[in-house]
Amino acid sequence: MTAKQQIRKKYKTLRNEMSSEEVRKKSDQICENIISSELFQNAEKILAYAPLGNEVDIRPVIEEGWKQNKRIAFPKVFGDTMKYFEVSDFSELEEGTFHVMEPREDHPVDWSDALILVPGVAFDRKKNRMGYGKGYYDRFFERRSQSDCVHEQVAKADYGCPLYRKTGCIELGVAYELQVAEELPVEENDLPMEYLVTEKNLW
Repeated sequence: MTAKQQIRKKYKTLRNEMSSEEVRKKSDQICENIISSELFQNAEKILAYAPLGNEVDIRPVIEEGWKQNKRIAFPKVFGDTMKYFEVSDFSELEEGTFHVMEPREDHPVDWSDALILVPGVAFDRKKNRMGYGKGYYDRFFERRSQSDCVHEQVAKADYGCPLYRKTGCIELGVAYELQVAEELPVEENDLPMEYLVTEKNLW
């Protein structure tokens, strides 16, 4: 088992051991932290996700978004890629890949100015993210970066990385505090989220 696999196993176990009451209470606090933030208040469009298992339940954020007439989209998996479709009610979701609730293919979107809520297995204090190992969000960000990216030399000079991610979206990692490590192993081209929210804080 590789180091990353061991870390995934550790943090998935920690999350899976949470009681339903813990999940509800901590999810509610995380949602409050998101809704009260300027990130949410200023967003007109939100790229959300449908929680699976003990993932942070962001449904209150989505419901509040609809109340405020924000446009909401959910991801749908196609092979090894992920695309977003706008949804106006939870009834428009149906069980899809990996038993995750997914949208129908009625209203595709390609927003470059949205707040994107990103789940993960673990994050660290520098806002680096570790996903489930399938790479859907990594490929989504990479694809957006390739279409929107600034010139490579500018990226290297300003960010020290040839794959500076310039998606136009504001990336907000969503996690419980117990999913946040001091430091995760990162590779050269790994890039952190712009923001991270837990039940304790948003930074």
